[in-house]
Amino acid sequence: MTDPTKGESPMASLSEALERPHARVPVDELDLRILRLLDANSRLSQRRIAQEIDMSAPAVGERIARLERSGVIRSYTVDVDWAALGFPLVVFMPITLLAGADVGDILTTLRALPELEELIVVTGGYDLLARFRLRGHDHLRELLIDPIWQIRGIQRIETFLSIGELVGPTNRSRLLDEPPELRQ
Repeated sequence: MTDPTKGESPMASLSEALERPHARVPVDELDLRILRLLDANSRLSQRRIAQEIDMSAPAVGERIARLERSGVIRSYTVDVDWAALGFPLVVFMPITLLAGADVGDILTTLRALPELEELIVVTGGYDLLARFRLRGHDHLRELLIDPIWQIRGIQRIETFLSIGELVGPTNRSRLLDEPPELRQ
């Protein structure tokens, strides 16, 4: 825990918890085509990708393996309709920490909450932005009262309730369409 009398920022001890940027990995247009296809459907077989980009399946497999080893491809995911499983409410919580707060304890407590989908460090008037997936307003009340309001070191929390998610393509794959000179 930092000493609050020294005027240290509440975020000063956070650097150990942040994901470090990785070294840039050189990719070519074929790699980008593979990534666009996997971004659209991560279940595509290597054979299907090979047909789409006019390559052999073993060559595609080698490229995918290289992208995985280099950290460009970190995982393969499934897109779950959480509302269909009884969790229709998305709540964003900007969080401000107290100076001298034990950031490690706060992060450990927040990360242990099964409802937490995402936790990021932000700039501006807040320190953290948390995204939660909840059953409804009663669930939100329970989450706020115990455990969130009980976490030592949190100065302020706001809640932003989602009224719906926009359906449609994301901009994520458009990043893969940027001209090479902009990716430098």
